[in-house]
This record gives sequence, structure tokens and C-alpha cells, in this order.
Amino acid sequence: MASFPTLDGRARKGPHPEPMPAYYTSNILRLFSEDLERRPGARVLDVGPVCGENINFFAKKVKRLYVCDMFLRLDQDRRKGLLPERTWQHLDYLPQSFDGILMWDLADRIEDREAQRLTELCRGLMKPGGKAVVFVLAKETVLQTVNTFVIGDNFQVYLRPQPHLNLPLRSRQNRDVLAMMSPFKPVKSFLYRNGVREFLFQND
Repeated sequence: MASFPTLDGRARKGPHPEPMPAYYTSNILRLFSEDLERRPGARVLDVGPVCGENINFFAKKVKRLYVCDMFLRLDQDRRKGLLPERTWQHLDYLPQSFDGILMWDLADRIEDREAQRLTELCRGLMKPGGKAVVFVLAKETVLQTVNTFVIGDNFQVYLRPQPHLNLPLRSRQNRDVLAMMSPFKPVKSFLYRNGVREFLFQND
């Protein structure tokens, strides 16, 4: 029987990587969602991993949700020995297409240069005043396994392991995130007891 790690270091046994118990309530996702609901015809980009619960969640709040799983694409290209620059061609949407972008913890899985490239692309894709969500995990709580942050009821967030993805882990400090997202204006940030750090940025 497989064993899946939780953020508190304990193992959860089970035959499949099912969602773990809710480990915190996300303030940033609540603010992000409230902002989207004030925007008629809002469009959102989710850079992955693909999650049915999150698709259903945002489908009720926005006109259209686009999902481009950059975690999967980066992993596939890395296994083929391809340069990361090639992967970003998948984010080939028209400029200023989105009111919001969910970047999750992708920055924890890519090099500094690629993180800067991701930021530049997202800024070009976002409408003026649009919001970007960034998650990072504190060094003492990060997991080597790539995970999906699954949105549950009342903005509770669950962790779902994605063992088929193999991306190196790079833990970023607050200053690293702020530097990476410097083209954006910081709106809010929260640090939770379990080590999760959430950031909300605005494209001014």
C-alpha cells in the first residue's frame, strides 16, 4: 500500500494519491475569487496541474477558464532533454486575454531565469488591473513531490500528490518571490502555520 507525505511530515496510507485532509483556509483564493466575481465576463488562466475540482470551482465564477498544464509540459520536455525555453510556447494566448492567472507554486519548480520568463509572459497575457496568485512553501515544509492545491468548500485547500511529475524543487524566500514578480504590484500576502505562503499581485 502506498504512503503519501503530508505537510506535517506524517504519512497517509492509501492505494491512490487522494486529497489529504484540509490543512488550511486560503485567504488569497477568497480575495482572488471575490475580485473575479466583480468583473463581468472574467477569464482566468490556470497553469496547472490539471484539477477537476478547481475547474468546477472557477467555472461557477468566471465566463471562461483556460487550463494550460505547464507542470506537465515542463516535465515532458525535461525528460526529452529539451530546453525550457521551448516549453513557454504553449502560453501562446493573445495579449491581455485574462483577468486572473493562477501560477500556484510553479516558481518553486523552475530556475530563476525561467521564473522571470514566466512572470514576463503572464504580465503580457493579463489585462490591466488583473490579479495573479502565487504560492510557495517554506523550506522546512516543502515536499519533493509535485502537488496540486485542490480547492474545497469555503476555500479550504487540500494537497494532492502528482507522483507522475518529476520537477526539481527550489524553495524561494519572500524576497525572491517579490523580485520575480516585480513587474506586478503586491496586493496581499499570508503566511500560514504549516509554512504555506500565498501572494496576490496586480498588473498595474
